[in-house]
Amino acid sequence: MGRKRDLKQVDAVCREFDLDAETELEFRDFLHECKESGDRGTANARGDFTMDELRTKAREFLGE
Repeated sequence: MGRKRDLKQVDAVCREFDLDAETELEFRDFLHECKESGDRGTANARGDFTMDELRTKAREFLGE
């Protein structure tokens, strides 16, 4: 079985924003913290983020 779609989307955004391995892990932790604090995405009932939401979160994370 391949990687889940939501993980592939996070991978793609990490590549798009040219995140190094350490920053990518921090970004993934940031996304989990967002979901745990109630700042959830609209992609599905689990609160996964859409691609546009992931891009917005990446900009927020990077302070852009």
